[in-house]
Amino acid sequence: MDDIDLEIIRSLVRNSRITLSQMSKEIAVPDATISNRLKKLEKKVIKQYTLIVDPDELGLTVTAIIIIQTESEKHENVKNELSKLQEVSEVYSVSGEYDILIKVWAHSIEELNGIMNSKVRSVEGVEDLTEMIVMERVKEGVIPPL
Repeated sequence: MDDIDLEIIRSLVRNSRITLSQMSKEIAVPDATISNRLKKLEKKVIKQYTLIVDPDELGLTVTAIIIIQTESEKHENVKNELSKLQEVSEVYSVSGEYDILIKVWAHSIEELNGIMNSKVRSVEGVEDLTEMIVMERVKEGVIPPL
């Protein structure tokens, strides 16, 4: 991957609906070059084209970060089951005192409490958890820095 590939990716990150001709002008590279490189990037680097929604506009006003301790022999089960929950947008295996970190979205504190008690805590292998309610989303990224 070279600087032109990175510029193509940056351009798509800013506006995934950009046309090849607009990108060509922006990056100062011929359309054909961008088209060929984009096809290669789509095979290995670009996993999908998607959109970013405003959670507040969808009524998802409560975000929580939850760290979970698991029974070591059931760790795989816990992360797989948590990954299936619609309210969970991110699941990470982490090192340290806790084993898994998840991000949960809810319409209210009451709904979050229900998700925690009826869904997250009920996953076999969850030993303990600590939930942190997000007070302010300062920066949320969808891609690693380029």
